[in-house]
Amino acid sequence: MKYPALPATVEAPGGTITIILKPTLRHPDGTECWGMFDLANRTIEIATAATKRHQWRTLYHELCHAALDDSGISQGMTDPMQETLCECIATARIRERFG
Repeated sequence: MKYPALPATVEAPGGTITIILKPTLRHPDGTECWGMFDLANRTIEIATAATKRHQWRTLYHELCHAALDDSGISQGMTDPMQETLCECIATARIRERFG
């Protein structure tokens, strides 16, 4: 399947988010990752090393983080709870859009 290019921006509950593609990404703790949402700058960074399908899945995962942060719900959730929810929603969205 041919996947479309990722959008340059997306709309989220708290406003526009810019999508930035980078060859590799590292969390502040130094571990490599596929994507990161930056609430302060309203950006999502996605690693280009991932396949196109995984880039889309990562976008949906990070958009879930954005929705949780924008709504304030993330304040009442542990990190593992957030990651589990974001993975669940990303999986459903990728299946819904691309099969």
